[in-house]
Amino acid sequence: MESCNCSAVVSAAAVPVETLIDRFPSSGLITVSARICDRHCSSKNCSISILYGDHANPNNSFVFRSVVPDEPTYEPVSGGGIGLIVSAQGEASGVIFNDIVSLSNIHFLNGTIIGDAICSISLTANGRTFEVPGCIFNNSDNT
Repeated sequence: MESCNCSAVVSAAAVPVETLIDRFPSSGLITVSARICDRHCSSKNCSISILYGDHANPNNSFVFRSVVPDEPTYEPVSGGGIGLIVSAQGEASGVIFNDIVSLSNIHFLNGTIIGDAICSISLTANGRTFEVPGCIFNNSDNT
């Protein structure tokens, strides 16, 4: 029996962030928490959650949860380190971003020259898009 590897455990709490809502600039605070496991794990071990609070328009704020993210794609990062690219389907609660949501992209960088970071978040719901085109820096626990 193969063992379960949930070595990617990352979080960033209440980080100020510049975002794009339907390609228009916005800003707020974001909290991201993720436990990414390989295919040998039970789906209940894997999760991603994103909490976003928009400063200008509270209707853009949401909470996203996915219990079963897809298996990540691992890529070496130029200059050292590893990148995990994840996509997931989940649910969100918010005014604009609600119901079934597609997290088409989120990058978790570990051990890179810029440190550990969460980058390139892209989420769609109800024909609307939420993006974090840059990176947010996080606390990481790789056990």
